[in-house]
Amino acid sequence: MKIFYSIDEFIHNQLQIEYFIPTMGNLHNGHLSLINEAKNSSSGTCVSIYVNESQFTNQEDFKNYPKTLDADIQKLNNLNVDYLLIPEKNDIHQHSQSFDVSKEPKNITSELCGKYRKGHFLAVMDIVHRLFQIVKPRNAIFGDKDYQQFVVIQELIKIYNYKINIIRSSTVRNDEGLALSSRNNHLSTDEIKCAAEIYKSLKYAKNLYNQGEKIEEISKQIYKYFDGFPIKIEYFSIRDLKTLQPRYDDDLIALIAVYLGKVRLIDNIIIKSTP
Repeated sequence: MKIFYSIDEFIHNQLQIEYFIPTMGNLHNGHLSLINEAKNSSSGTCVSIYVNESQFTNQEDFKNYPKTLDADIQKLNNLNVDYLLIPEKNDIHQHSQSFDVSKEPKNITSELCGKYRKGHFLAVMDIVHRLFQIVKPRNAIFGDKDYQQFVVIQELIKIYNYKINIIRSSTVRNDEGLALSSRNNHLSTDEIKCAAEIYKSLKYAKNLYNQGEKIEEISKQIYKYFDGFPIKIEYFSIRDLKTLQPRYDDDLIALIAVYLGKVRLIDNIIIKSTP
């Protein structure tokens, strides 16, 4: 695996990047599944590790974000990743143009997670836009767990007419159904067991929908579901699968964000999907 700390060196090599997986490090099996998906398809796989401070709405989250670079490099070496880019902020900014904030799709970025994390998705669009300019991949892979982010990136592709294929990879879960996340590192053993109820609640919502229950009643039932658990719901919402707008005549996805102690966790489940 060739490691690049300098963007000048990365660009000078004129690499043909078939698959790009942008990460913030602290790699877990969820990240590794994205990389495996790329490696199973082609050579020319590039992973980036960059902790983007501007997308953290809570500075404590940024300060406490696990930095495990040596372990990450070992994991990527074991997967035979072709290239690893580990850039610095100033280097990124010198080699790219910022996202035009006037083009922000606020109908998406200000909803759901964006309602509670002001500026988060604008920061995501900016850093991914910059990395796309530098890496110039043919394909980029993003995880299903951060579904709103996936939709935001699709909008970025449309705004700048990028000829990049965006691939959505399935969420990786532990044996109890908890979606893998770097935030899980902050949970105790008992909290990890409790957090498994998040996905169980989503499956319950899907069952209610399949039984013909109305959207409004499903939401009420999900809020009741967590009575007796130390879990506080930030939001639960059923949205259009493609647009994330509150329309219910096409394919649907249920999305949830909760707090378990001080740890914020998100998840989702597709509840209606036509072949």
